[in-house]
Amino acid sequence: MIVIGLGSGRTGTASLARLIGSQHAAICFHELNPTGAVFTDNPQPLLNAIHEFQAILQGGDRRLLSLDYSRPPSVATYRELQLLPAIRIIGDIAYYYLRYVDDILAVTDAVRFVCIKRDKEATVASWIRKAAIHRWPSLWIADRFKALITRTPFYTSRNFWQDHDGSIYQPDPVWDKTFPKFPARSMPEAIGRYWDYYYAECDRLSARHPREFRIFPITAMSSRQGQTEILRYLGIRDEDMVLRETYHLHQSPGSE
Repeated sequence: MIVIGLGSGRTGTASLARLIGSQHAAICFHELNPTGAVFTDNPQPLLNAIHEFQAILQGGDRRLLSLDYSRPPSVATYRELQLLPAIRIIGDIAYYYLRYVDDILAVTDAVRFVCIKRDKEATVASWIRKAAIHRWPSLWIADRFKALITRTPFYTSRNFWQDHDGSIYQPDPVWDKTFPKFPARSMPEAIGRYWDYYYAECDRLSARHPREFRIFPITAMSSRQGQTEILRYLGIRDEDMVLRETYHLHQSPGSE
């Protein structure tokens, strides 16, 4: 079984990766290779991952997996993969798979999509905190002074959801391309439109592919019943499940 996790981001997807990866003979990445991903128009980097997952499940060389080596969590999970005695479930969790669900299903139906949904207002607030560029007070002063001298922008935030020229928001060559862009009067409004778009598309996909695509509330990650429902959907027997009382990893204000 291949598992692909989705959600708008700030929805406990790292926790979902840990929950799935904790099961017997299972391994699950969290944003395996964002460097190669774009939100639309080119499914090939993500399809490459699906083909590589298929080969590993069939007993192929586990070293042959495209990953972003600049991401320590991906490297750590990759190393764990090499040591497991058997693999029955393998997956990746990332919001940017959304536009390629049909492309993936055209390759294999041995895949399940688990989508985590969080309240819109909470998601927007969390993304604003996550997008902010945090500095120690002394560094804030130094960077501000440097920007004044060099006449370069002093960035306080990134903005993945709107097209911009880099004069106000800090460009991010990895993550900017993995989000759709929306016309809006402000970044919070753009994030809200992103949330609307994302879950409207999820609703469409779950209606079109009820066996392969299912949406769960974020609260499912924090209860044994919710975790059980997710794992049953993945075909894991109750007696084989590894559950936790609380499994939401990110609790700090800047990361959820």
